[in-house]
Amino acid sequence: MALTTTVPLLISQQFDSEVVLANYQNGVYYNLDGSAAQIWLGLKVNRTVEEIGSALAAATNGDVTSITQQVQAFVDSMLAEGLIAIGTADSRSETPNEIWTPVLSGAFVAPEFQRFDNLRELLLMDPVHDAGEQGWPLRESQ
Repeated sequence: MALTTTVPLLISQQFDSEVVLANYQNGVYYNLDGSAAQIWLGLKVNRTVEEIGSALAAATNGDVTSITQQVQAFVDSMLAEGLIAIGTADSRSETPNEIWTPVLSGAFVAPEFQRFDNLRELLLMDPVHDAGEQGWPLRESQ
C-alpha cells in the first residue's frame, strides 16, 4: 500500500530531530519525536511500512518483525487522524531515489504523536476573509 504525506491543509516542519505538523482544516497540531519523526520522514520520501521497519530495526539493532508491527500500528493511527493518506503509484514515484536513513540512538521506542488543540482558534483564523468594516479580526456578535 502506497502512502502519502501530501494531505490538504496539513503542513509539516522539521526542527532537528522533531517534526511538527499543523492541520489548518481542524486547527490541531502535532509533535512527532524519536521514532515517530523518523517514520514521518520515511513516509515523506515514499518508503513503505516494511522499508521503514527494516531501516529502524537496523539503526537500533532491534527485531524487524516487532518494529514493523509497531510502525504499522503508528501508520494506522496517523491514517485515522488524517495525517497521511493512501497514495497512488504516481505519488510514490515523485522521489524514488531520495536517500533516507533513520537517525535514532539507543533502543527502539514505540512511536507516538502528541496532539494539541490549544491553538485551534489561531490556526483556523482567516485574516483575508474574516475582515469587516471595523477591520480584522471580524468577531461574531455574542
